[in-house]
Amino acid sequence: SSSSSSRGPHGPGRRPKGHVYFPPSLVAIHQAATDLYRRHFVSCPEMPNDVRETMKSLKGFGAKAEGDTLQYWIDSSRELGLAESPDGIGLRFYRDPLAPSPADDIAEGRWGKSHLVRLNEDKGIVTDHAALLLMQVRPCRFKASDKRGGPGSRGRDRAVGFPGLACIHCARKNNYGRYFPVAAKSLADNAANSVMAHLSNCRRCPEATKSSLAYLTHRAQLQKAEIGGGWKRTFYKKVWDRLHHERRWTSAEGEAGDAGDGADGNEQRDDSQAGSSAQEGSDEGDGGPDD
Repeated sequence: SSSSSSRGPHGPGRRPKGHVYFPPSLVAIHQAATDLYRRHFVSCPEMPNDVRETMKSLKGFGAKAEGDTLQYWIDSSRELGLAESPDGIGLRFYRDPLAPSPADDIAEGRWGKSHLVRLNEDKGIVTDHAALLLMQVRPCRFKASDKRGGPGSRGRDRAVGFPGLACIHCARKNNYGRYFPVAAKSLADNAANSVMAHLSNCRRCPEATKSSLAYLTHRAQLQKAEIGGGWKRTFYKKVWDRLHHERRWTSAEGEAGDAGDGADGNEQRDDSQAGSSAQEGSDEGDGGPDD
């Protein structure tokens, strides 16, 4: 509801001035937390001493949030289940904040079934962001309806049957969200970024998944340093081999799933999405969180 607030958890029987704030938007959460820190936490009579000492150690917390710092606060708030109310006034919970998020599931080793990422082989050598991202796509094959023609089509079109990636949320509804990188390098450098861009705007992708993906872009910065250089090339080469060479997905179960894409190519794209698909399946793209 719009009454979602930032308030101290201590001293429930007393309501001193400045103990509660109602941020009007996700952007305002950082300022509300800063105000609590400056005006209330320093003098809250019910705050345990160990918590107070921890708060004192957080030097620089009150610094103005800009750029990546502010975006971290916004993405972290979304990850906790907060969203701006449809009427534009206040915040609401779009999910149970006590329930695990997709990011929590990845961190705890609760990986969903996937032909592209495997817990026993990939845990610890890939960022949580890349793992969750690839769980949002499944193997598919290039079909006649994927051909576009026109300028640049030779660089985008593939032979019918060429393996690719399809969004699990919408690819069976239309031809949007399908990608056919030509090599392992383009899968790592460009296709993954294109999938991320698609999911951010996919109307069928759950908000919890979108929020966790956004949040995990920040965690990826730390995980990349822990995993070490070269992880991206190694991991996406494994994904490429699973897609093009190992091909477990072409089992009866995988074949049945791909048949649902509509091999006749008669599906129509969502009108609101069709205009955004010019780059799909190409090898163009910009750097992403896992670069």
